[in-house]
Amino acid sequence: MGKTYAELAQYAGSRTQLERALELERQVWGPENPRTLATLNQLGRTAWHQGKFADAEALLGPALEIERRVLGSDHPDTLFCMNNLGNVYRAQRKDAQAEALYNQTLEIRRRVLGPQHPDTLISMNNLANVYWSQGKFAQAEALYRETFDIQRRVLGAEHPDTLLSMGNLADTLTKQGKFAQAEALFSQTITIARRVLGPEHPETLAFVADLGAMYQRQGNYRQAETLAAQVLAGRRRALGAEHHDTMPSAPALALAYLSEGKFAQSQMLARESMEDNRKRQPDSWQLFRAESLLGASLAGQKKYREAEPLLLEGYEGMRARIDRIEDPDGYHTELAHQWVVQLYQAWGKPDKVAEWSKK
Repeated sequence: MGKTYAELAQYAGSRTQLERALELERQVWGPENPRTLATLNQLGRTAWHQGKFADAEALLGPALEIERRVLGSDHPDTLFCMNNLGNVYRAQRKDAQAEALYNQTLEIRRRVLGPQHPDTLISMNNLANVYWSQGKFAQAEALYRETFDIQRRVLGAEHPDTLLSMGNLADTLTKQGKFAQAEALFSQTITIARRVLGPEHPETLAFVADLGAMYQRQGNYRQAETLAAQVLAGRRRALGAEHHDTMPSAPALALAYLSEGKFAQSQMLARESMEDNRKRQPDSWQLFRAESLLGASLAGQKKYREAEPLLLEGYEGMRARIDRIEDPDGYHTELAHQWVVQLYQAWGKPDKVAEWSKK
């Protein structure tokens, strides 16, 4: 039941069932029984899906140590745990640890399972993910393409793993400015995902969000707004307002509104995002991005004095947390910098414009 809930992206229900199973299995079979460890593995993966990364690491780290000792490094369950822990490291921007673990997992899976096994392909995709996180887009693109070509042949074009690689490849093309190729691939991915997974499945919404981000970078703000609004509404319905993926959708919509000159609407969303981040993760780069968006929204309404401290604090806060930003090409930080310069231009402060233009 816990695994079934997880497949349906109902992670709260999954966690409840898995915790119950784990408690019983520890009592009946003991903490180092392979079946107990398999449930511990799944529970850690579910915590990762929930965005509870510290919980996931606390579950998976000890599980991996036991599995290596009890089952051996080549056992499928050990490899599954290695892969899951790599995902948790990457989510926390521990990229060096994630890359090392993904490389180990891929090497063993290629040797034990073969180069075209579905689990081997997952490891290839995950290694490409960590290349992406480090801004190694050419390496990421090459590995995504290799993975996608094999998955399409072995698993089929509509398999969820194939769709994931398609979406990842499209996003990597976006980061390199290859917008026409990215748009075609995103459109194909989203059409299949809506039919196979459902229109409000988390993966489907993630693909739509990435296409909206591509339109934003391309300057197609109306399309960006339409898709960002779909994603935010869809996540609120499907995941709930408290889910870790829901409110991070708001800044994308706020940015689209801001780019279109809809400053009151962007102000409302940016403030909502800022307050949510203050409550949930007060030392996160997302808090300072929301401050920057709010400042730019106020500046667009000529409220320069109110906007200035938000824009300055937002930019400096992002700069201080640059290693945590899920934005390896510096897009959001550069926007925050531009908004400071634009503030002083509109406010008629040429000395400040000159000072900030040099930064």
